[in-house]
Amino acid sequence: MTMEAIQAGKNDPWTFRIGSQPAATSTTAAAVTPRNATAIPRIGRRRTPLRHTVVLALASATAAGCAQLPVPPRAPYTAAPPSSSAPWRPPINATTELPRMLAGRGTVVDPDAVYGLADLINFAHRANPETRRAWEEARAAAAQVGRAEAAYYPTLFFMAAGGTSRRADQAPPPTGTFTVEGPGVNPRLQLNWILLDFGRRGADVERRGQDLFKANFAFNRKLQEVAFAVSRNYFGLDASRARVTAARATLDSAVAVEEAVAARLQQGLATRPDFLLARQERARAAFELEDALGAVADAQAALADSLGIAPTALMRVADLSAVALPTELPESVEQIIDRALGRRPDLASRLSALRAREAEERRARAEFWPRLSLSGSAGQAVQRYRTGPPFGTFTMNETEYGAFLSFEWKLFDGFERDNALREANSLRGAAEADLAAIALRAIREVWKAYADVKTALRKHEFALALLIASHEAYESTLQSYQSAGLATVLDLLAAQRDLARARTTEIQSRAELLTTSAALTFAAGD
Repeated sequence: MTMEAIQAGKNDPWTFRIGSQPAATSTTAAAVTPRNATAIPRIGRRRTPLRHTVVLALASATAAGCAQLPVPPRAPYTAAPPSSSAPWRPPINATTELPRMLAGRGTVVDPDAVYGLADLINFAHRANPETRRAWEEARAAAAQVGRAEAAYYPTLFFMAAGGTSRRADQAPPPTGTFTVEGPGVNPRLQLNWILLDFGRRGADVERRGQDLFKANFAFNRKLQEVAFAVSRNYFGLDASRARVTAARATLDSAVAVEEAVAARLQQGLATRPDFLLARQERARAAFELEDALGAVADAQAALADSLGIAPTALMRVADLSAVALPTELPESVEQIIDRALGRRPDLASRLSALRAREAEERRARAEFWPRLSLSGSAGQAVQRYRTGPPFGTFTMNETEYGAFLSFEWKLFDGFERDNALREANSLRGAAEADLAAIALRAIREVWKAYADVKTALRKHEFALALLIASHEAYESTLQSYQSAGLATVLDLLAAQRDLARARTTEIQSRAELLTTSAALTFAAGD
């Protein structure tokens, strides 16, 4: 069943209430990717009295406009719950109410629009906080790649030291006493640069890059999960609305039966118990109608939850009653499995996790090799000197600079590197097993969804035949009861109940066919 076919069913729109909030940035754009990446590559302090500390903490919390829980260093238990049987009470200035912008941010419901399935999915991608979380995680992973690449660049520091001092030393004549006193300043620039590390930085960049691909594919899978949840709940809402329509039809049938029995009772052709049975059936039909209306409210709340908003604003949703249902499966299960293994984002995400573990293993091997780095500094030293006669007082102002090559090779560390390598090997093996397990699960999900769709196709076919037969049987029994009196009231009530069950069965089979078709699409990674 195509998206266009589902969206086309906009006759008889249904209205319910879901939440709307102010607009914000959309998260449905493609997740962040590394540069030039189109596929998965391998790549001494003064002490403060306790009372002053508490007062300052409370004052800071008040000034900042948020609750800060003071924890006295010598009595920390006073900040914990006072008893194992009494609830903890937050401070007076503590704020426990969630901001309204946390829910449903970035969406505005158009009260005049009729939302089809494609519109609802697009709405959910912008409104659901799960998609925003996955999006932000992908952006954070991209920033981690940049942090790892920064290790290839030198680091430059500016440092300065200044102050005043006095030191007197005795020197042989004619210098006499040599005194260093007064202010002194020593500003300098310090540069550090790793020149060679035998693959440490490359392995770190590769691992972070694979983590980025993992987060990006997880974001794509989250979009698919949200789309599937919206589809499932949308089909559930449509089925709930259809149950209301069927319950109303059943109530109308019950009223017709009651009127027919009442007419025969007036003619002396029916008994009082027959009339009471008909009235009982009418009351049952009215109860089932109210139950169906309550199910619609539950389905509305479920759809609103999958959209990522609260069920409080007016939204018009398209009806699916006129949409043509699928009649066959165009592909074999083997073809769908092959497509799923090549397209499912969760499989690609686990593959990226495996390659990240391989990069960690290379990083652990690189720790057995030396590291060569360059360090350099340049600065100015200013200091006042005073000596005995005849030299007097003078000020030193000199430029200082230096450059050094550092060679570091760890020879023994208590077998820490050996065990780190063993750990990396085991984690890589676990990632391989995890990938194999998720692949088997994907195959199982496709197989089950395919079988469910085939079963749903046959069930819906028989449900339609059952509905037609039940309707004809009810009409025939009603006519026979009203005209010739050949059918009893028990026969009529049984035919009415069979028709009601047939309506419910057809509605359930239709919703099951739509839901299983969406589940097959989700399992295939489409």
